[in-house]
Amino acid sequence: MSLEPKKSILNLEAYKPNFGASNLKKIIRLSANENALGYSPRIDKELKIGGFNRYPPQHSEELIKTISKIKNLDQNKIILGNGSDDLITVIAQTFLKPGDEAIYTEYGFLQFPQSITVAGGIKKIAKDINFHASVDNILKLITDKTRLIFLANANNPTGTFISKSEVYRLINNIPENVLLVYDAAYAEYIRNDKYTDGSELVEKYNNVIMLRTFSKLHGLAGLRLGWGYGNSKLINYLMAVRGPFSVNSMAIEAGIIAMKDIDFQNHCFDFNLKSMKHMEIELEQLDIKFINSSTNFILINLLDKDKFSAKNAVLFFKNNGVLVREMNVYNLPSHIRVSLGTEEENKYFLKLLKKFIRKNDS
Repeated sequence: MSLEPKKSILNLEAYKPNFGASNLKKIIRLSANENALGYSPRIDKELKIGGFNRYPPQHSEELIKTISKIKNLDQNKIILGNGSDDLITVIAQTFLKPGDEAIYTEYGFLQFPQSITVAGGIKKIAKDINFHASVDNILKLITDKTRLIFLANANNPTGTFISKSEVYRLINNIPENVLLVYDAAYAEYIRNDKYTDGSELVEKYNNVIMLRTFSKLHGLAGLRLGWGYGNSKLINYLMAVRGPFSVNSMAIEAGIIAMKDIDFQNHCFDFNLKSMKHMEIELEQLDIKFINSSTNFILINLLDKDKFSAKNAVLFFKNNGVLVREMNVYNLPSHIRVSLGTEEENKYFLKLLKKFIRKNDS
């Protein structure tokens, strides 16, 4: 008898973020939703390098207290993770057993179905409406076997979010034994009274956990640092499953500095807002459709351009030193997802896009 894993992962393919590749020496990567401005400049000045022969703390009290103070949250309800995707996996492993069901939205983050499958759960997909998560379609899928609901708000790759009132309608209509996993990875890019980052839900309901990341606006994607916020009993369950040293010492130190640098966060927010408005204006002038985004990326639809295809566009950009993301994995073959870069990178992308259009129109 051969050695085999559990049945749920026999045919599971490894999750491989496809950021693209090119043989060119100079590459502009607009395919990974990273912060083009990098991270807080204070990190290079203040980060303490050394002590790597020692294990990191199992649960950094200093980083947790920093998050708690700046976000005005209960520190007893915070958990740290090796990126928020680490916490997604831990949540699935904690609450799903074979035969249990978990719901995620049609264009939800790919880590959701991956973690459900690895845990042995059954995936249920709630169809989106106009690229927005549908509360009604989520509620229709709930059965007595449902244990988890994954909701990314704002969502990747659509860049859309559903309103606070819709989120409350969802949580008020799901059973108390179903956990809502509210992924707010892009919350720092949204300043809108109609939006909730999910923290207020945690204060009112025991079956909600909010997830956040340092990979986006904070610019620390390479250090893998995320955090979650849920009731203390829930956090204790997750701590029992999570690896004891899942967050490294450098990530902890950088996270503390990044969280405290409010000026840099505001600078990144303002730059992203200005860049997005400029990108939308340029795309409208080119008569190219897109989904209005509340994040640091934009989903562009090339379907109306008869001679164009997303696959050809991705290849064209790659050959000219720019990586963008094709969306076949989401069953969106006519779309590309483009992250916002620096001002110069965005200008070059638009220059190439115009060249691509002219090339295919001729």
